[in-house]
Amino acid sequence: MKRKTIILMALLPLLAAGCAQSNRATDGSVQDYMPDNAVIAHRGTVYWAPELTEAAFRWARNMGADYVELDVQRSKDSVLIIMHDKTFKRTTNVADIFPGRESDPVSTFTFEEIMQLDAGSAFNRKNPEQALESFAGEDVLAFEDVFRIAEGKRIKRDAGGNRLFTRDGSGVYHFEYEADPADKGHRPGVYIEMKSPDDYPGIEEQVYDLLTAIDWNPLEGAIPAADEPFVREGRVNVGNTRGKILVQSFSRNGMMNLKRVFREAVPASFLVSNPKTDEFAKEEVMDEIVKYATECGAQFIGTNLGEVNDGLSPAFAGKIHAAGLKANIYSINTIEQMEKYFGPGKGAKAAPLADGMITNRSDLTIDFYAGRQVRKYGTEQTPQEVLADLGYKQ
Repeated sequence: MKRKTIILMALLPLLAAGCAQSNRATDGSVQDYMPDNAVIAHRGTVYWAPELTEAAFRWARNMGADYVELDVQRSKDSVLIIMHDKTFKRTTNVADIFPGRESDPVSTFTFEEIMQLDAGSAFNRKNPEQALESFAGEDVLAFEDVFRIAEGKRIKRDAGGNRLFTRDGSGVYHFEYEADPADKGHRPGVYIEMKSPDDYPGIEEQVYDLLTAIDWNPLEGAIPAADEPFVREGRVNVGNTRGKILVQSFSRNGMMNLKRVFREAVPASFLVSNPKTDEFAKEEVMDEIVKYATECGAQFIGTNLGEVNDGLSPAFAGKIHAAGLKANIYSINTIEQMEKYFGPGKGAKAAPLADGMITNRSDLTIDFYAGRQVRKYGTEQTPQEVLADLGYKQ
């Protein structure tokens, strides 16, 4: 075990004790901290820009998504980073920069090494219709980056496009940001998925601690007012409410860790994946999932579109709602999928199966909800116009 890992493990009881002594928002239902029919931008977008990059999150913010969704992992030197896969192989040029290490886990790279990777060019090669020259060289992000983007900032860079930062004597990185000149005023919340928590002991406490340090922990410091609206003056305001973060995991151990660290005081979602068999359609399977979600303190169940079976059938949605939970569906790509999981009806007469949509196409989902009269406004620009305003061009 590395020395820094030993130190981190030694700190966990202290971190947990500190969490237990903190202030917390207790009035009202935690479930109600998240708006119904929320547009949750999956990895920012995987369709219009390279996933989990600054371009993807700036786009989702300016498009008007209620939340931006991310996957958090940890570097070899204990920096929280944003990456979905267990390796960098699919989304970066790791094979060119570190030949022979392309199949090595994310956790075996230092953050200094990670900063050398290009997270944009692979997208351009695989998606020629959406490719933009400006995407080349996009960074693998640090955890803090996404929250600063949600605040209306962007990463501060030198004349060569390299991000600016300092590193103190303890090896801690201090990143620099600046006001985004293309910011439209939307303030989304952040939807945090813990990736492989069993591979990263103590990551839940580390996330909690960093959220506190960057003033994004709704349980610490200045707690948002209970009546802070989700929309203010026609702009998303979720990032300023008590529902500013949601935490989630596929791991059952991870969900219990989240329950312990966040004390059921922030929205939490138990993620389930529809297996490629008929098991998911069995009533006892659905009942067990709902039972566990309740036991681990979740207010939401996140389920996928399904392959062999429907990931959110009317029967499963009924069980979720009967238990007092809500359902979010992932990952939406088409209007047809939105129609299926929303169902007929508009406005007050709507009774959607899914209470929120984790979507690769925030542009389509925003307009869909507006058309169904459960959202006050639609998009103001096309996806391409948003990207152009942000400076992403050929």
